Amino acid sequence: MEYYEQTLSDVNRAIAEKSDRSQALAQRGETHRLRGDLASALGDFNQAIGLNPDYTWALAHRGQTYFQVQRYESAIADFNQAIELNPNYTWAIAHRGVTYRFMGEAHYTMALADLTRAIELKPDYIWAIGYRCRVYELMKCYKESLIDFDRVIPLDENIFEKNWLTEKALLLCYDGQYSQAIACSQQRLQQVPDDTTALYCIAVSKARWQGLDAAKIDIERSRSALLSQGETGDRGDILYRLSGLAILEDKCEQAWQYLQEAIPLNDEAIELAADHDPAWANWRHDSRTQALVTN
Repeated sequence: MEYYEQTLSDVNRAIAEKSDRSQALAQRGETHRLRGDLASALGDFNQAIGLNPDYTWALAHRGQTYFQVQRYESAIADFNQAIELNPNYTWAIAHRGVTYRFMGEAHYTMALADLTRAIELKPDYIWAIGYRCRVYELMKCYKESLIDFDRVIPLDENIFEKNWLTEKALLLCYDGQYSQAIACSQQRLQQVPDDTTALYCIAVSKARWQGLDAAKIDIERSRSALLSQGETGDRGDILYRLSGLAILEDKCEQAWQYLQEAIPLNDEAIELAADHDPAWANWRHDSRTQALVTN
């Protein structure tokens, strides 16, 4: 924070001295963006671009600010203009791709094209590889997602939100590679014995691979771990996983109730139940499930 305050002081001085005012305004806008003051950031970027309409860097970073306030169409317009001015602007291409990703399924192919182009321009672009891995996952191209996953993890083990072993275990599970998913999850449990994602992944993988009877102990172990973290863990994640365990056992009413409670709390719950999680495979197209994931 002290660094940002000093930066603001410096750019305010530059603006007062009128030395390249558009650049100073854009730099102040970026400082505001990084601090989280997005309204002030947009104000400064607007002024900078008003003074210099072809200011490529300012256009791209205003686009990122629009993305952060979820004004996706405005973000795309700015990224488009920046890329038109500089067709090899890797940062803008990658961030336009991520914006397309958040605009929904109809835009996934455009997201993939942009992220692939950014990686072609910069093969070690870790951030873009990590996001392309996610887009492939959303498109249910799990093998391609795993290729990107294995490419990015040696460069940065912490790029994904969860531990990389559990992230890989889930991808393997979604792809039906159940024995490998279990092995990855067990490796994680050696580090953290009560990791709820690893326990859930083992339960689902074993149920889908070897049958419900073979998975009963693992289902109960996963359920107990989730319930024990009810007061301290991520409630949306816990509710979703409880729904998955219930639906595995065909306890449909309980599963739907858990899922209904999870959806407002867990951004991934709808995508998982509707598309990815094998726990829901037998009930994914049931009218009650569809009612929850479409509404």
